[in-house]
Amino acid sequence: MINPAELVENLVALLRDIPELVAEMGGDEQRIFAYHDQYPKRASLAAAIHDMPAPGIMAAWQGTSPGSFGGVDVWRHQVTLYLRARETFDGDPPTAYYRLFRLITKGVPSAAGVAMLNATVHPSCHPMDLPLIQRQTDAEGLDYFEAPLSFMEMGDD
Repeated sequence: MINPAELVENLVALLRDIPELVAEMGGDEQRIFAYHDQYPKRASLAAAIHDMPAPGIMAAWQGTSPGSFGGVDVWRHQVTLYLRARETFDGDPPTAYYRLFRLITKGVPSAAGVAMLNATVHPSCHPMDLPLIQRQTDAEGLDYFEAPLSFMEMGDD
């Protein structure tokens, strides 16, 4: 089994390599970042979601589950992207979250040369499964979106 932290870091690097996505972050690639549990400093994903900048994209490993693919036992890793869109103003088209999701799936990292849906995020994993995006609400009643991603390993090393 791979180290899921490598998968998360590789995903962040590829997302930072999509020029249009970085532009949506106000040109600051550091607004696309990984969340790694580090007890006791970082022991609350909910607090990290609440504190994340807008605009911002945070990637967090949610867990790994066993699976089967073609009669072979495999591992499936779940990573969720938490999204906060940039501020919009009266008269701006209502595209912020739609555009982020499109760039996460269809954006082309310069190093990969293919859309994220087809990109190899980790050499031991297949490209991501088709993701969904869904609205969530934090403890203060502020909406954000999350996109759960799933990556299947190519066998069990």
